Amino acid sequence: MDKPNVIVIMSDQMKATASHLYGSSFCETPQLERLANQGVLFKHAITPHALCVPARISFWTSQYPHTHGGRRNQTLMPRGANHAFKLWKEAGYRTGLIGKNHCFDDQDDLDLFDVYCEVTHGGIPKGAEETRGMDWFRP
Repeated sequence: MDKPNVIVIMSDQMKATASHLYGSSFCETPQLERLANQGVLFKHAITPHALCVPARISFWTSQYPHTHGGRRNQTLMPRGANHAFKLWKEAGYRTGLIGKNHCFDDQDDLDLFDVYCEVTHGGIPKGAEETRGMDWFRP
């Protein structure tokens, strides 16, 4: 049996009312609607923590912050933590992280990504030679 493709789109600080998918009349998001119609749209969700890094670590590890130890944005994924990208690699998936990382710092974790291009609040970080897996820039 073929493995299904898994794409996780994680937006930072996008509350449900920022999209018409959840009843907002202010903002149309047709591409998100297309994806939701072909995939999964969560109608009821909560965050385990009000800060993004602890919430991201919880998402990837399926643990609460009091279990994984990350309770502030400066405490990234614990070294050796069992998370989704490790499980996907062990299952033979090709993995990638494109966009805001703000979670993985350990080289063993970063090496799990076949495709990688970090984009921060200020764009691609200076000296970001650490892109891999595809051509990222066009002349």
